[in-house]
Amino acid sequence: MNLDKYLVIPGAPGVHKLINSRPNGVIIEDKKEGRTRFVPVRQQQITPLATVAVYTFNEEGEGTVPLVEVFQKMLDLHETTPPVDPKAASADLRAYFTTVLPEHDRDRVHIGDIQKCIKWYNYMREFGVFEDAQREAEKLAAEAPAEETPVVAEEFAPAEEVKPAKKTVKAKK
Repeated sequence: MNLDKYLVIPGAPGVHKLINSRPNGVIIEDKKEGRTRFVPVRQQQITPLATVAVYTFNEEGEGTVPLVEVFQKMLDLHETTPPVDPKAASADLRAYFTTVLPEHDRDRVHIGDIQKCIKWYNYMREFGVFEDAQREAEKLAAEAPAEETPVVAEEFAPAEEVKPAKKTVKAKK
């Protein structure tokens, strides 16, 4: 799944697709309203979803897990463990997120972060963003050139020795 072109913007609910960027802002596609619009960067803080990560603890110590992987785990568990309501009790939100990502750092991942994650997931699932992102990833993989066969060194003839050209220097008058 490729979420490089998907953004979250404070004051504009949901997840938006980046259509084009300009020096003074970005043009986004709003799935809910079904239109494109301009968002100035001077007035809004724009966050690409691909740059968001969740704090974790693992055998090596502290780390992060990209939000893309968290969403993939949520998608995989959706049939057996659907997400709880973002307005549910804190204990329910924490219990759900623990089933999705058991190694998340409970001190640095706050309930508000879990609520945002669930809201974004529900929005993206409702408006087909995951399917669009999957299609884009498959399209990029298909466009990538196939690996070339390695060239064996014996196929080339040995290079001839090249002598440097003589330099002529003109005297200044």
